[in-house]
Amino acid sequence: MTRQSGSAISSAKRLAFVIALLTVLTGPADSKAQDQKPAKPSTGKQIAITFDELPAALSFGEVDANAITYMILEALRKHEITATGFVVGLNIDGQYDLLGDWLNEGHGLGTMTYSNQDIEGLSTDQFMQEIQSGQREIEEMLVGFGQKARYFRYPFLHYGTDPKTKTKIRDYLAGVGNVVAHASVVPDDFTYDLAMQKFGKVPDSAQYERLLNEYVNHVIDQIERSEDLAEQLVGRPVKQILRLRANRLNATYLDDMLTALEDEGYSFVTLGSALRDPVYAKQESYFGSRGVGYLDMLYVSKKKAGK
Repeated sequence: MTRQSGSAISSAKRLAFVIALLTVLTGPADSKAQDQKPAKPSTGKQIAITFDELPAALSFGEVDANAITYMILEALRKHEITATGFVVGLNIDGQYDLLGDWLNEGHGLGTMTYSNQDIEGLSTDQFMQEIQSGQREIEEMLVGFGQKARYFRYPFLHYGTDPKTKTKIRDYLAGVGNVVAHASVVPDDFTYDLAMQKFGKVPDSAQYERLLNEYVNHVIDQIERSEDLAEQLVGRPVKQILRLRANRLNATYLDDMLTALEDEGYSFVTLGSALRDPVYAKQESYFGSRGVGYLDMLYVSKKKAGK
């Protein structure tokens, strides 16, 4: 499905700001970014926004965690969204101040494993140790900021291919009070981020706009697909959970993406609110080798059971 983003994607001023911020962090955001937008009628469609691999996802190119954090938080503030970010302990590299920025803005933090390794590359005991080590990296911060909930997200959304291992890890997480943070909408942002890296530090406006529209369309198409799955599974809309990586792509295009979601009639909810949707309490029996969204896991499980 092809759409044109409704935000000011052709603005030379905005493009110049993005380039400056992602390269040298020259100054604060344009004050116009704080302008109030008229409220749109509610359609009942709700979505939670989450980010993996904080403080910033590793990539093949240069990663500016400060710029990525600044731009993501700026966009979330503009749209009055409370998000949740999932921390990879190995990625912190002493940058606890960036995690503090998330908490100071009122967002939640959860953990992935310490090194973000796929569950299939580790033994059950090793994976549980990775969970512990990842949690330990930010536990003091969470206590200090008074965050009560403890969320865990599996690296690459891969819950395991062996039933015994999968059950043992699930029981372990429940035993230490960690809520598994499922995701229902999983765009291919890694591929689009690689495309952005090929632009270099100074993309021209045509490249910028073309990738923006392709990516925003892709995200919305993935949401629509998840809405269709929800209808087939439970016969109603569900609270969707969007999984994004904390990378340059999403930092650059987040404001436009959130505007597009608002134009589609979505309102934003917290991760905790979304996870209270009964659909995320349904048991799945997905043992595929590829991590997918939770509604996909339920759908495959249902087909496997012949229902």
